[in-house]
Amino acid sequence: MAFRLTDEQVLAAASDASLVNIISGPGSGKTTVSAARFGYLHHKDSDGRRGVLGLSFARSAVGELRSRIVARWGYKIVELPNLVTTFDDFHVRVLHHLLALGLVTWPGGHKRLDVIDDFRGIHGDYRFLAAGSYRRYAGCNAAGSVDSRSERIAAPTYGFGRVGPHREVLASGIASHEDVRRALRSAIVKVPGVKQAIVDWLAANFRHVIVDEIYDADELDIWVCRAVAAADATLTVVGDPWQALYDWRGATPDKVHSKLLATYPFIPYELLHSFRFATDQTLELATKLRAGEPVTVPPTASTAVDVALGRRWDMLWTVGENVLPLAFRTIGNRTDAALNLLLDEVTRAKLGRTSFGRQSALVHLGIVEEGLEEKQRKLLRPILTGLIEGLSASDALEMLRDAVDDLSPRSRPNRLQESKEAERVKEIEMLRARLSSSDLIPGLTVHQAKGCEWPRVGVVLTRADETRLAHGLTNEEPEHCVLYVALTRAKYVCGSLARLDEIDFAEQRV
Repeated sequence: MAFRLTDEQVLAAASDASLVNIISGPGSGKTTVSAARFGYLHHKDSDGRRGVLGLSFARSAVGELRSRIVARWGYKIVELPNLVTTFDDFHVRVLHHLLALGLVTWPGGHKRLDVIDDFRGIHGDYRFLAAGSYRRYAGCNAAGSVDSRSERIAAPTYGFGRVGPHREVLASGIASHEDVRRALRSAIVKVPGVKQAIVDWLAANFRHVIVDEIYDADELDIWVCRAVAAADATLTVVGDPWQALYDWRGATPDKVHSKLLATYPFIPYELLHSFRFATDQTLELATKLRAGEPVTVPPTASTAVDVALGRRWDMLWTVGENVLPLAFRTIGNRTDAALNLLLDEVTRAKLGRTSFGRQSALVHLGIVEEGLEEKQRKLLRPILTGLIEGLSASDALEMLRDAVDDLSPRSRPNRLQESKEAERVKEIEMLRARLSSSDLIPGLTVHQAKGCEWPRVGVVLTRADETRLAHGLTNEEPEHCVLYVALTRAKYVCGSLARLDEIDFAEQRV
């Protein structure tokens, strides 16, 4: 299949500079250029022993990059010694190398680890911890021995609160990706020889490295890029400071600039021609946003767009009953997990896509995917039918707990505290309002919408957002970047969706 590149794309993809910074605006063909550069570097300078390494952060982004590379260059190009993978997987490979060398020692003497996303639903002591609590993490001492350490957390989050259970899982050879990252970070700082061992491993295996979505990088990812930049290798970073989401996977966009881009002599290539914006409205909006000029987003109805985007899930449930958000909330307990599966039954039937957080729900409930779909439909569809026929939301929640008790090997989900139980009952009521509709559109958070586009987009804007837009945006403010990403997803029309809980009825006249 042939892909025709623009002149600016060709210049970036075929650059012979050793340090390249491709600045890619929304809809500029970033992934296409990354795929083209991957093949160019492979064919230009292949020694048959060292390959091209393509890195990104989300599994979906890696899958898309790999498919673009294969479509342009063929399947063999993604085989060893070349590699296209996530940073998480890359860090596991590095840690396994250090374990094999004996520079780092894992509890129990393990040389290979079973690495999972997190321990939610897997271990009972892995729970929601309040701000000010102590949380366990995997650290490394100067001798290279990994053990459980503790730190006080400033914000509530999930984690192990006690040392015993955390040591138990580490000694069993199971680790989270966060454990791997924390162990690597401390080993790099404390253990003699680790830095050089990683640099040598990189130099021995990869001649060229391409990092997609560089502004999603955290400090460990940046250190890896610095190691490549300081070595005899080509480093290409691709991203857009305007689309940097600071709370996305621990990203530190400010440090990408200060510790990498401003430290090494990168040659910049700007890809600002967009293939996305097809109307004067969307083009003018994107241009003004990036220029920091004041912007007013015209109002629109949820029935006039193809998708609704918001900062949080709860916002999306308030902008129109034709909007079906893909989640109620972040899953924090087994009742939330059960509600997510109920919502999943609706999103798959109405939108053809799974709920967001479904895998986390299955982990919480101890349910395996194999053979689940038929059981899920059999047990949950009657609840949805009951809601359409007038079943009370509180009774539906109890029926849901009974159904999950049949699906899950774990005990029946407990009732929550009164106020929290009432919130979940309200969520079922909001779901009920959408069950009889045939023209539902998805509701996504901005983080889930990153990298996507739709013909017509509605964005939930708060009054604070409107104030920011009236004064002009800057890519140095995290909330401004969130707004920029949200408002540059539309091809034809982008409008503001009003929240029912923010409409000022006092100003209306009869």
